[in-house]
Amino acid sequence: MKIRLKGTNLLPVALFLLIMLAVPVLGAQEETLNETKYADTSGVISVDKAEEVAAYSIKEISGSISDLSEWKDATVELSTIYYDFDGNRSAYSFNVMKNKQQAGYIFISATKDNYPVLEFSKGKIPNEIPELTIRSKSLAKERADKEDLTVGEMKPLYLGPTFYYAEYTLTDTKGKAKEKVIVDLPFSTVVDFNKSNVSVPEDKKDYYFNDTSLQQQREIRKQDANAKWKSIEERMTMETIPAGYTSTRSIGYIYDVPNYPWRNGCSPTAAGMILGHWDSNGYPNFPGETTLIDELANAMGTSYKWPFGDGATWPWNIGPGIETVCNNHGYSNFDASYVWYSIPWNDVKNEVNANRPFVICMLYGGLGSGYQLGQEYGNHCVTCIGYSDGSQDYVFLHDTWDTENHHYIAFGSWWEATAIWVRP
Repeated sequence: MKIRLKGTNLLPVALFLLIMLAVPVLGAQEETLNETKYADTSGVISVDKAEEVAAYSIKEISGSISDLSEWKDATVELSTIYYDFDGNRSAYSFNVMKNKQQAGYIFISATKDNYPVLEFSKGKIPNEIPELTIRSKSLAKERADKEDLTVGEMKPLYLGPTFYYAEYTLTDTKGKAKEKVIVDLPFSTVVDFNKSNVSVPEDKKDYYFNDTSLQQQREIRKQDANAKWKSIEERMTMETIPAGYTSTRSIGYIYDVPNYPWRNGCSPTAAGMILGHWDSNGYPNFPGETTLIDELANAMGTSYKWPFGDGATWPWNIGPGIETVCNNHGYSNFDASYVWYSIPWNDVKNEVNANRPFVICMLYGGLGSGYQLGQEYGNHCVTCIGYSDGSQDYVFLHDTWDTENHHYIAFGSWWEATAIWVRP
């Protein structure tokens, strides 16, 4: 498979190989998707139900996120029904409309195996940006012309934040389907998911291809997503959100975590902020920002050039690299442990409430607050410094890109994510 790389703030994309196996199967067969009011027993969400969830969610969002307060009294309109590779519905996108003008968009899952609210932002959905859709069909036609085939209608695919694709079926003169072309909409490139030039080292494959661990994490994510659906459905039944609503939330925040700019890789920078926090909280032997990040980059084996671009770090090296630097400065008590693939929400809250910042490594992370389409986190490591626990959960981040502000992202707005707890 060809994996797109975005900038220099990347994890090695070998992790993607695992996630292709780990992602829950979305949806059910198309014939089960009659537009009933609620999900059927397989967990499939109808358009009507998704629209209700979208309308309810933007009211909560406008009352709890100042950047989107303009969504107050806005409405939603269905934009696109998305599918997965097997032709099952995966998500619905809705335009947020205010005064007959588009004010943004929100994605709702088409299955209870995924979180209700997948992502939201100002701006336009890729499928509604003409230059992207025109270019995607042009690329499909180039492939079709080489084989003397005809391009069919576009089927929009959504496989998670940043994964917006256009699928075209190419047919012969008799109308028989001969092949499919999949175009990455934001990047205007044809992708082939049957090829890979990425190789995971033999001694590390257990990290990624442990079927038992994958199944366990898949179940954790499914259970967490189902709990979120149950919660939002109960609130929609019992609550009426009044005008001027202000959300009541549980918030946790660690106030003294430094906010370092990206240097020699997102992983060592994110870890450097954590050790900078501990330097001010009883462990004063760590060096200053620049030296600390450089030491972490060396200890993690962060690659400046090969094989994935500047600043790439194999994820299994992050924790040991943190422990090495701690040991080098006389702190053998530090432990950096992993939660692979799917992070339990309660663990996030427990770490923050204990004033322990930690690393989140996102695989194809979505938009953080304050960013626009094309600025998604993608494959990126950040420092988690807080959370907001409510009808929509968020994590607060120092993201290595912006040293003036923290940013937040909807919890689960990534394909998968790994946490590295750093505990003295």
